[in-house]
Amino acid sequence: MKDNVIVYKETKKILKSCSLEIILKTIISILYRGTLLIVPILWGRAIDLVTLHKYSASYCIILITLIVTTFYYISACLNQIIYYKLYNKMYKKYSGLVYSATIHNSLYSLSRFRIGEFSNVLNNDIDIIVTFISDTIIKIVRILEFLIIFYYFYTIDFMIFIVTVVLCIFMFILLLGSERKTKSLNRNRKYDLDKKMAITHEVFHTIKEIKGFYVFKNVNERIKTICTKYLNANASYNIYTTIIKQFTLGLIEIIRYIVAIYGIYLCSLGKMEIGAILVIYTYYGKVIENYEIIGTLMIGYGDFKVSLHRLNRLLEYRLNMRNDILEEKEYKGNIKFQNVLYGNKKDPILNQVTLKIDCNSITAITGNPGTGKTGVFDLLMKMNRKHEGDILIDGDDYERISNDIYYNLVSIARKDPHFFDLSIKDNLMLVSQNFAKVKKVCEQIGIHDEIMSLKHKYDTQINDTGEKVSNNLRAAVAIARVILKDSKIMMFDEIVSVLDTERQEFVISLLKELSESHTIILITRDNHVLSIADKIITFENNRVKNVRLIQSDI
Repeated sequence: MKDNVIVYKETKKILKSCSLEIILKTIISILYRGTLLIVPILWGRAIDLVTLHKYSASYCIILITLIVTTFYYISACLNQIIYYKLYNKMYKKYSGLVYSATIHNSLYSLSRFRIGEFSNVLNNDIDIIVTFISDTIIKIVRILEFLIIFYYFYTIDFMIFIVTVVLCIFMFILLLGSERKTKSLNRNRKYDLDKKMAITHEVFHTIKEIKGFYVFKNVNERIKTICTKYLNANASYNIYTTIIKQFTLGLIEIIRYIVAIYGIYLCSLGKMEIGAILVIYTYYGKVIENYEIIGTLMIGYGDFKVSLHRLNRLLEYRLNMRNDILEEKEYKGNIKFQNVLYGNKKDPILNQVTLKIDCNSITAITGNPGTGKTGVFDLLMKMNRKHEGDILIDGDDYERISNDIYYNLVSIARKDPHFFDLSIKDNLMLVSQNFAKVKKVCEQIGIHDEIMSLKHKYDTQINDTGEKVSNNLRAAVAIARVILKDSKIMMFDEIVSVLDTERQEFVISLLKELSESHTIILITRDNHVLSIADKIITFENNRVKNVRLIQSDI
């Protein structure tokens, strides 16, 4: 499918990296399924020898059958081991691909996804893709079993061969005819599941509003409507696929008994041995099993394509990954915006903005709410794309700086920070593995004593509602993360202003010290915080209104 070019390209890379596991899986699958086809023939031969009173030869055949059966169980275990080696390796690679795509997506692109859809792509769709690929090897081997079965039937009776071939062709046509409707029903089911997942997250995050306005009945009705729609879509999909499957299996079973009766008739004429009837009956069992495999393979392929398409949507909107990446170098942290247009073109967040931020200094950006200040930080963190203009770091186009280098250059603390579901210590040690350094930074910004006063100290779960961590402390911990990262460019989005007076003084003192070797950028309307800036850039109507140096007005 040309619409899924990106995900197919990535899938080829993943398959290539798993080539050893795929080869091993193929070999084991052939041995595993091959033994199952040999066993009925051996049993049939043993029965024929018994009817001829050749008991010693029959014992030998049964002994060989026992050895082959033992090998079957060993190969079945090996098949499962190799399966999960392949499955786990591919699952990790697809998961890494999704997380990487998420990080390199713009906020605007991510806003097109419901949280339920994103969760399903990351969990359900990856599982479908990986399971389909991992299962396909054994399923192809099982489809090839038809050729062996056809050949065996051809050698014993031409009529049985013809009936079996015609039956299998009919089954295949039936499956092809039902594929389009199956795919459509599955797509609808997934879409409704996304909405069901989304409202589950929505209820969890809006519980305060539900209680505050006591709209439980209305919300519950909405939940029931969405849930009912999903259940109906899920039922339609499963009922349709089950009817197609059971109709065909029933037909095969009827033909199986007719062929068995025909085999008995041939035995009565002396044209077939008793053991052959056992093989025919057993092989028709294989036809039934393998039809189910073909059915699940075709249904699975429909699921596979739908899941690939959903994954492709996440991959195709990644921020531009430039090929003309610059060589690694040491950056000072000078920043320049030249005629930058960002946001909705008709109502831009930044409207032809030109500004300069010097390294080794503190620059404050101020202005009324909604004038575009935060847009500067969004672009510097590559949260979204700009439409026009240039953004330069020490004269280099920031899009040409590799992400590994660039994201070590920048860090940010926002007014409403988010933390991982970990302790204070673990959240900070995600940035720096040196706990001594963590404690030192916490002392520098005046929060060490408060953390130590908590029941679990640094091991306090920062998002735990049981031991409430104050908003003031959360803001300070967010600032501590930036200090710990020690990136060349440090950004603080109205977060210094929310600190209490004492803690604010600790942070301001530390920022002044850091500004001797770092680019410090503050978004603030707090006059006290503005007073420490070397340069103040004022925004109005999404443009730079004026720039003021503290030493002299310009």
